[in-house]
Amino acid sequence: MHTLIVGNSDAPRLAFIDRLLDSLRPDLPVYGYRSVKEAEQEDGRAPIYIYPARGAWIRTEENLAGWCKARKSETYPEVFDRYAAWIEEAGEDGLLLLDELGPMESKSPRFCQAVLAALEKESPILAVVRDKDTTFLKQVREHANTKHFFLTTGNSEELFPEVLAFLRLQLQNRGK
Repeated sequence: MHTLIVGNSDAPRLAFIDRLLDSLRPDLPVYGYRSVKEAEQEDGRAPIYIYPARGAWIRTEENLAGWCKARKSETYPEVFDRYAAWIEEAGEDGLLLLDELGPMESKSPRFCQAVLAALEKESPILAVVRDKDTTFLKQVREHANTKHFFLTTGNSEELFPEVLAFLRLQLQNRGK
């Protein structure tokens, strides 16, 4: 069973995921990615970068996934295509982090295919899924091998112990 954190763009997902990861074994391999909207530039656009789940967050043209301005995005699907390998090549000895799955990721067929294939596997997944209605996001949320936790701006403290306990159980039961 995979762990899905479902919410809108206002939900405090970065801090919530950081806290979950910090509460797991420090030697646990974490595969996958994090997509992060950075601070707005002078023109009001905020760049969105895709980074490895663990490791340095370095901004380059190669990992610039798109731009956001006034809740409208410009997506570079080829960037998501390129980084689909982080999902496809994830080891089965740890946790696959998909942070986040949203409308931008939905525009990359290879990326979507990699996510849906990963959901079929036994290796535990922790995914943040936007509450938008794209075909891909509906497929993820409706997948039979997932449990949903709904994160809002006001429930992270209450939700945290429940998600952490479930995630630890999934990691413990891996391969049984």
